[in-house]
Amino acid sequence: MNKICAIVVTYNRVELLKLTIEKLLKQTRKIDEVIIINNASTDNTGEFLESVKENITVINLEKNLGGAGGFSEGIKIAYERGYDYFWIMDDDTIAKEDSLEKLEDGLARFKNKKIGFLASNVLFKDKKPCIMNVPHLYNDDWNEYASEGYLRLKAASFVSILVNREAVKEIGLPVKEFFIWGDDIEFTERISEKYECYFAPGSVVYHYMNENKGVDLISEGPARVDRHFYDIRNKFYVAKSRGSKAVLRYLKYIIKLNIDILFKSKECKFKKLKVVAKGFCKGLFFNPSIEYIK
Repeated sequence: MNKICAIVVTYNRVELLKLTIEKLLKQTRKIDEVIIINNASTDNTGEFLESVKENITVINLEKNLGGAGGFSEGIKIAYERGYDYFWIMDDDTIAKEDSLEKLEDGLARFKNKKIGFLASNVLFKDKKPCIMNVPHLYNDDWNEYASEGYLRLKAASFVSILVNREAVKEIGLPVKEFFIWGDDIEFTERISEKYECYFAPGSVVYHYMNENKGVDLISEGPARVDRHFYDIRNKFYVAKSRGSKAVLRYLKYIIKLNIDILFKSKECKFKKLKVVAKGFCKGLFFNPSIEYIK
């Protein structure tokens, strides 16, 4: 039987974290261990985590490493503890009670294949598809398992994916320097280059975001504009890793983004243009190395 560990990265969302943990402990397929990475939360997350006991390990980080750093740390710990699969999710991921069971059904379905990861069906609170977490199909491949709902994937978000230990050993950890945004796509694309990866439709989770929308600097309000620096910078890193054609597409994207900010954005245009420029300039020299499990 597979040894499976859940990895949850949390930062200042204690009420949602409570619900996330509650659902994990009620899974029809019992989880061997839940590892909570507390990203130096400043609310009462730490106090709450002092009270949890059942199959839960809490890792309190001294500073906020972002989702990328948190998941990198959690996967490393889970690997060292000998788990076969790592069930990765955010602290606002609310799983149905059979979510893990359905993911493991997928593993059984593909038992003769080299599986890198399986991704859950991520829905918003209203049960509609969660825009931010729609996975990327593998070359638009309508594969032989499509009639069963299993679609081959190129990439997926960190909101409920089950990752194979062997894939991590071969392709390395998420790039912790990303901090936020793009770390999950970069990591899962590395996996899908060498392993088959699939969407598991029966495994349903709910992403309790405030709004059902993707990353959109054009419509972003002033409070969250600065966060888009990471998106701009990290996309440049990914483009450089894919070659000159990808870099050219990225440059076209940056030009179009600036034009859209000027003509479509309704507020703080200068601030947004400044964030794009900062992310682009930092991206020129942003070349972190992938960390491998020793």
